[in-house]
Amino acid sequence: MRLWMENAFLWLAFQFGQENIASKPMLFPTPAHFPIQYDGSKNSMIKTSEIIAKQMEIDIKEVTLEIYEQNIQEFSGDMGYKIFTQIDKESDEKLSAGLYFNKNEKGKYEIFIEKKNLQDPENLVATLAHEFSHIKILGEKRLDFNDESLTDLTTVVFGLGIFNANSSFKEHKTFYSYGYNSIGYLKQREWGYALALFAYYRRDENPEWIKFLSPNLKSDFKKSINFINANTDKVFIEKNDRNS
Repeated sequence: MRLWMENAFLWLAFQFGQENIASKPMLFPTPAHFPIQYDGSKNSMIKTSEIIAKQMEIDIKEVTLEIYEQNIQEFSGDMGYKIFTQIDKESDEKLSAGLYFNKNEKGKYEIFIEKKNLQDPENLVATLAHEFSHIKILGEKRLDFNDESLTDLTTVVFGLGIFNANSSFKEHKTFYSYGYNSIGYLKQREWGYALALFAYYRRDENPEWIKFLSPNLKSDFKKSINFINANTDKVFIEKNDRNS
């Protein structure tokens, strides 16, 4: 997985511009970057999507955004791609957090966001970033097959990885129970390595943005960056056989 991730990262940098990826400003979970009143409304989702679209160099006018409720509607078929949320670490049950469909008859990409995400700004950004990554990979015809791990990694090179990494593992505790929510396809440790690759690629030796990572992700990031610094003769050099 490490070798695949390094090769995939370089492929993404080539696709979207090496200098562009090396210098693109990151977005943080702050009012300065997202000056939006998150009240669970569709308007807050639209405003968030406009910021993410600009960051990912997407024309928001080519995107149709809708909200759905998992327990009411279920979308199926071979044309759509889902991002999942796992609702409990003791269960294999997964619910869709977002859905992507290629351009419709009006020439617009169709993206559906599960309603619960509107109550969690970080999850909302992560889900939108993942679905917009489908536009960058599939919609812009850079690949003719879907790779969800590559789609997750795309959010990192566009400076949105903090949101998707944090959303990969969120604990929830009550007096009676404990569990976690997990959005996306990369595992927590893999997100830590992906963000470490991002920092290393940009020659950011001590990135201040790690303060926005959850404690678990921050730990995985530090372990990953230590590994990279101890193996600079291998990182971004070794090859593997997995196709991207």
